[in-house]
Amino acid sequence: MYRKVLVAYDGSPHARKALAAGLELVQCCGCELHVVAVANLPDYAGTVSEVDDMVTRARDFYQKELEEAARRAAWKNIKLHTHLAFGHIGETIVRFAREHNFDLIVVGSHGWSAIQRLVMGSVSSYVVRHAPCAVLVEKGQED
Repeated sequence: MYRKVLVAYDGSPHARKALAAGLELVQCCGCELHVVAVANLPDYAGTVSEVDDMVTRARDFYQKELEEAARRAAWKNIKLHTHLAFGHIGETIVRFAREHNFDLIVVGSHGWSAIQRLVMGSVSSYVVRHAPCAVLVEKGQED
């Protein structure tokens, strides 16, 4: 059914739940599995060195998270392709999925109430509305 699946991953409990769903899909469907972590950069920065510092810290943080995701996949003998991207999180996930022709995006959800989503926004809601393919939302419990 799906040949190429993308999991949005940041290392959070909700993202780990999305990764687990992606791993299950690979086991039952034999699809190709990719994970993307997106580091959000500021809209406005004081200096170039400020942005460079944020990029370096994001690479360090997400590299560890992506390595952990790859270990989880390896425990199940699944090959996992990992990617790190920079930009607005929802927009970058959608663009990445479009550019690389994914059939399915798997995202975690915080399980926020409608008011929390209205005030805080939601990456999963953005992805559902704008994705070029099917989206599976692994819903978590309310925080």
